[in-house]
Amino acid sequence: MNRFERLLTRLDLKSPGPGVFLGGAGAGGIGGEARLFGGLVAAQAAMAAQLACPEFPMHSLHAYFLRPGRAEKDIEFHVRITKQGRNFHNCLVDALQSDEPIFQLIASFHRLHDGVQHQDEAPETSAPENHPNRDQLRGRSYWEDMPIDVRMVDEITGADPLPPEQRVWLKANGNPGEDPKLHLALVVYASDRSLLDTAWRPHAGQGDLAGASLDHSMWFHAPPRFDEWLLYHMRSPAAAAGRGLAHGAMYNLAGKRILSVAQEGMLSLRS
Repeated sequence: MNRFERLLTRLDLKSPGPGVFLGGAGAGGIGGEARLFGGLVAAQAAMAAQLACPEFPMHSLHAYFLRPGRAEKDIEFHVRITKQGRNFHNCLVDALQSDEPIFQLIASFHRLHDGVQHQDEAPETSAPENHPNRDQLRGRSYWEDMPIDVRMVDEITGADPLPPEQRVWLKANGNPGEDPKLHLALVVYASDRSLLDTAWRPHAGQGDLAGASLDHSMWFHAPPRFDEWLLYHMRSPAAAAGRGLAHGAMYNLAGKRILSVAQEGMLSLRS
């Protein structure tokens, strides 16, 4: 079983009872200092929300990372439905380890409607295959087995300051199947990558980043497909008080904006 297949098993949540789903860590889900990768917790919470509210597609989520999760412990996701209207459903998700909350998410679901449309133009760049893999650039020998294929359009963050903006191509490194709930959860998983790194780029000359996500919001403008390349354009408009803010947008190959992202996190130097 490769890393992508292991990630899929971690998103296949089991339910021991009404409104409760079980998750946890796996290959590709562990961050620094044995902490859970925040994107994995967010993806599992998004999957739990979708399983509890299956009638409409999710159109937004707003989440807070409360405490570092531990990789060796299971996570219980408790879902409470707060609204079931004609066109909108809402729910709250609490992620618990050892009965202690580590993450909270509010999700909203909307019956699809036709309506007016406009968007920013997608950034110009060449095809994903023309750009190097980020994990290969970082010297990881197992880069071909990573669950997400990340291609760097801009220079990778290093030891020198760079503008607080970057573009990467993203795609699942395997076949996710046809379940739209899984495609959305995988995009949530991938969206947590590189946002704080973008906010850190102007300060890279000061040392290595020891950051942590504080909150994470996403708005889905169209159902995402993650078996196709998505261009992730990120920029950081501000950093202050030891925190950095980053905005992101994902576009498909046709230039359609699929989703928008915002995240704030702690920015500190690794000791």
